[in-house]
Amino acid sequence: MEEGKALVNIVRTEIINERTLEKFSFVTQSSCDIKPDLSAGKEDILRVKDTIYGINQTEDITIGYEVKMTDSLLTPELMALVDGGTFVSGKYEAPKAGIKVNRDKYTLSIYTEEKDYTDTVGYAKFTTKHNKGKALDFKLKDGAFYVPEFNSKSRPARGESPIEIEFLDTLPNDTPIVPPSTGGATVPTPPTPTTADGTTKTPGVTIGSDCRVTWVFATAINDADATVTNFKVTKKTVGTVVAGNVTIDSTKKIVTFVPTSIAAGITYTATALAVRSSGATTADTTSVSVDFTTV
Repeated sequence: MEEGKALVNIVRTEIINERTLEKFSFVTQSSCDIKPDLSAGKEDILRVKDTIYGINQTEDITIGYEVKMTDSLLTPELMALVDGGTFVSGKYEAPKAGIKVNRDKYTLSIYTEEKDYTDTVGYAKFTTKHNKGKALDFKLKDGAFYVPEFNSKSRPARGESPIEIEFLDTLPNDTPIVPPSTGGATVPTPPTPTTADGTTKTPGVTIGSDCRVTWVFATAINDADATVTNFKVTKKTVGTVVAGNVTIDSTKKIVTFVPTSIAAGITYTATALAVRSSGATTADTTSVSVDFTTV
């Protein structure tokens, strides 16, 4: 058995937006509380007077973690990710009141130091995935520095570990993750998003101004079918396939295509072919195509 590890301090925090791959790395975090979120088990006892004849038990099951972070400084871009608002041209706007907030999920990694007496001999990296932020509290006090507090819930997919702890000899290089490039092309006037039809099993389609395409199904699909063959973007006139990456979220309902290179001044067609619903043996969804033009 290995010796116990003396862990102290927070030496680095990394947050990666799981949709855009944008990375935040900072060293000003002052605390992080990670508490398990449990589906409580039950205990039924068959007792007759002073005798217990049987106990039927079900165990607690971890469904994720509740995470609370505090930072010494306010980072507007991080606030926008957790709170679900926007930060543009020096102004932060919180999500609109009275409507559903579609917050991006993110992966959180906390690095602590391992000490041997006074020397740092290694690091421990605590990671939770698929965190989704909550609305922020603002606690301002005269004569005191504002300490931002960021709260979120981590919800791993079924069968996925809710937390990982990796022991490292050195800190990894703090290299930013560069999101895939679209070559500067944009879609200033995207087509109107459509909604998923549960009856025909037709996915809703959204074209982003950044050329990303998102298909949303009413029910889960087979994640093995989320491929660049089934979800693709092509040039409308010649049918040339655009290079890109396809991902599917943990609910198996949302598929996203991110182009790695796409030209301006071209009309493209985003297509989702018929795929298998979760549990189906043959393709049973309805294919759909949407055109959009870049500038």
